[in-house]
Amino acid sequence: MSLQAETLEQAYSLEQFVADTRRSLKNKPGPEGVEEVRQHLEQLLRNPNLLRDHLGEPAPFGTHCIHHDPETDVYVLVHGREKAGGASPHDHGPCWVVYGQYTNHTDMQIWQRLDDGRKDGYADLKVGREVKLLPGNAIAMQRGYIHSIAYPDRSFFLRITGGDVEKQKTLRFAPDQKRVTVEDRALRARPE
Repeated sequence: MSLQAETLEQAYSLEQFVADTRRSLKNKPGPEGVEEVRQHLEQLLRNPNLLRDHLGEPAPFGTHCIHHDPETDVYVLVHGREKAGGASPHDHGPCWVVYGQYTNHTDMQIWQRLDDGRKDGYADLKVGREVKLLPGNAIAMQRGYIHSIAYPDRSFFLRITGGDVEKQKTLRFAPDQKRVTVEDRALRARPE
């Protein structure tokens, strides 16, 4: 057997990821379990055939759910972006999310909220840290984390979510205007 064939045969699969994620979340509910999901995702990102095996070749752009585990309510989403773009600062409501880069990169900013959240529509934010997510790297966003993303043309990243984020009410921030609004994601059109 060639080294390449042996490497592909031993590639960490989506099925292994789902089983390991389920075990981690059952044994360590909360931030520790989510951190283990991040570690499992970094293993999955090293599988060179992941997108081909689950989306075909070439992998189509758009957002695709390649697995949902009803037992843990974990979604495995692939986001393929043909054109550069991003998302302004936001949270994921009651859900945690783990981002993992498959191709290209994603620039992320993790924001800190400086106000106490009591004044309706008002939010004072500052950038707490910046991360360039490179292929094979993953970052965990615990419940309540505020972040923004930017990516170049032809980028693919995975997003593992604890719950269906697209059915939640989340917060969307406009730092320059010191504003925050509640976004009901269930009411917006799903990206293709």
